[in-house]
Amino acid sequence: MNKDTDERTPCKYGVECYQKNPEHLKKYKHPDKRNLSVTENGDSPKKFKSEDDSSASVAELPTDVKEIIKLLFLVDMPDDFYSFYEFCKSLSSSSPKKALKSLNLELVGPFDVLDGGLKDCTKEEALRHYRYYFDPPEFQTILKGDDKQQLHYGYFRDDPEEFPCFVAKNYALVGPTITLVAGNIFGAVNVHAEEIKSTADIFRKMQIQKLQANLVKWAKKNNISLDTVTPEIRSRRGKIVSKTLNKIGVVVPYDKKTDVGYRCLAVSEDELIKILKKITSAENERERDAAWSELQQVITAANIANDECDFGTSLELGLDMFAFGDELLHNSLERIMCTAYKLLNRNKFAEILHAHIKHRTKDASCLSTIV
Repeated sequence: MNKDTDERTPCKYGVECYQKNPEHLKKYKHPDKRNLSVTENGDSPKKFKSEDDSSASVAELPTDVKEIIKLLFLVDMPDDFYSFYEFCKSLSSSSPKKALKSLNLELVGPFDVLDGGLKDCTKEEALRHYRYYFDPPEFQTILKGDDKQQLHYGYFRDDPEEFPCFVAKNYALVGPTITLVAGNIFGAVNVHAEEIKSTADIFRKMQIQKLQANLVKWAKKNNISLDTVTPEIRSRRGKIVSKTLNKIGVVVPYDKKTDVGYRCLAVSEDELIKILKKITSAENERERDAAWSELQQVITAANIANDECDFGTSLELGLDMFAFGDELLHNSLERIMCTAYKLLNRNKFAEILHAHIKHRTKDASCLSTIV
């Protein structure tokens, strides 16, 4: 049908439309480009990178390992990351990734680059490498536990241009909760060792104690803190403008004097959860349409907040929808979060989210297929 003579009624949701029902698509007119990213600073909408672009092989990698990691994962790793790999090499020169076997931990993610992996992966594969189901772009996995609950540890940062503020953990098969553990990877592993030591048998407890003693010695020698609460963590706590369903909170630039940067969502957290449950558990299209209409009001209010420079509102909404965890919400939450990231100059997070959402799955076997 020629778009110039298309007399169908325009869909009231426009690019926000979630419908896949053929009858709905036949009856209502939609924008031609359903995969548009939302507008940035009032400009015309721009396409996300095409599958061809995002799946192109990463050719001629730099020689410097730090530059390779930045190219593949879009973020820099802190000094403790590289020091920890050297520590693991001191424990097991032949297999540093497995050096924490007694703790049921394995070095993954960016550590695979240090171990000689990820040479032939695509850009999109690298961005979703060891990205678990509930890992938002702010979270970068660096250690995996057993697959029973998909325990994993990662660096958490509020801005892709900043070093991570702390190391956190998540149990992907349990839920979206991200728990702050320590200021760096040494502190996080030390906490983990303490936790599992209490239930270990005598032989394994001796192994853990030996590893822990070596870790403490290395940290002390290299002036690395094992604190679970650092000045950076305390500082971040004072900057949190709202809580989130994953419990880690939102940090965005906020001016207390002018009250610009964040405003509360149009609904409470409990009310938002009820709306999302209505959408995902609806028994028919009429019920789902009604629930989407409720959510659209919340989205519209967040868009108005964006117009008035309260960008944190959209980020909170998108992160909550992401943490709710239903794929019916993927298209909408991607648009909402990418808008917020771009307005906050956190474009790299938008790129990470786009790569993740296309293949978002709870299947652990999909996490490490490119090493």
